[in-house]
Amino acid sequence: MLRLIVLILTFSTLLALAACGGGVQADVFPEIPMPSATPRPMPPIPTPPPDDVESPPPGYTFSPLTDLYIREEAAARRPFALIINNERQAMPQSGLMQADIIYEVLAEGSITRLVAIFHDFDADMIGPVRSTREYFTYFVLDHGAIMAHHGGSVTGYNAIRNRGIPAVDGMRYDGTVFWRDPERRASRGLEHSSYTSAQRLLDIAEQLNFDMEARENLGIFEFFEEPTAPVPGNLAYIVTVPFHGSNITTFEYNPENNLYYKFLSGGAPHMDAAVDEQVAVANVLIQITSMRVIDAEGRRDVAMIGSGHGYLATHGTYSRVTWRRDNAAGPTRWYDEDGEPLTVNRGRTWISVINNEPTFSGVLEE
Repeated sequence: MLRLIVLILTFSTLLALAACGGGVQADVFPEIPMPSATPRPMPPIPTPPPDDVESPPPGYTFSPLTDLYIREEAAARRPFALIINNERQAMPQSGLMQADIIYEVLAEGSITRLVAIFHDFDADMIGPVRSTREYFTYFVLDHGAIMAHHGGSVTGYNAIRNRGIPAVDGMRYDGTVFWRDPERRASRGLEHSSYTSAQRLLDIAEQLNFDMEARENLGIFEFFEEPTAPVPGNLAYIVTVPFHGSNITTFEYNPENNLYYKFLSGGAPHMDAAVDEQVAVANVLIQITSMRVIDAEGRRDVAMIGSGHGYLATHGTYSRVTWRRDNAAGPTRWYDEDGEPLTVNRGRTWISVINNEPTFSGVLEE
């Protein structure tokens, strides 16, 4: 009887791994205490500084990721990189509007996944969280971040281990650091129901004794002192990003607040359920690289080491940029048309990694 129970549990575990997109190397996980149920005091996320500010208020500094206000306490610690489910069944997601930088890249077939970088955040609900891939780790390493994911491919797990990335896996911490939204689980499936929070991630990182000190030169951009259009003649009010087949997303520029609002394929706004707002960013950065399908599931190998070109859309205009990464440890370096380190506008950035050319329009649709 005992042997039968063990076999049933083993089979259930394999099914859960398959739902997350791949197997996992055998590991022995230590038992640790559950995260504290007592919320730690978290002040509100700071508001953007005025354009003419020269120094932040007491207790704050400028974020190396956005150049917005950030608490000094948060600035001193490592960011978190969360793997966010981006399938239609997972939408609307929660917590995206607190991310400083969001990467979007194909996972398998025409489906993309997000790697969202959070620094000073207090979101009570972030997700749905999904499984990782090998090339996602490059985005994590770009910012010296702690990864949070729920499962992964074999190459994804190997990359975490071989590249020394501190990671919190929902396959290990489901029910503690991560929880399942019951309504989502019932109506959309297990793989679209995993969530976590800032509180739980901070608690588990402390309990696992992760090195929490932020590295020097945490940012990958420089920032303009005031809102700037690098190439005023290249209008980019509509930015069209073709990922694969019918998966074509767009960003629409609002000149009243200098933000780009994201739309999904088919024209639906990309929403954040936590705040009931459309996702909007100051900068849209497009990285063009090569990709190839590596298995029957449509998973890909994405070339992240080397160099290539891309585009920056900001302040209603676009310009051509280049990128370079010499090794896995990174980070990726970005340059403008003159070969100088890339400068962007203050605010959040969305980075689309594709193997096609985007299009830009200087006309806003009615």
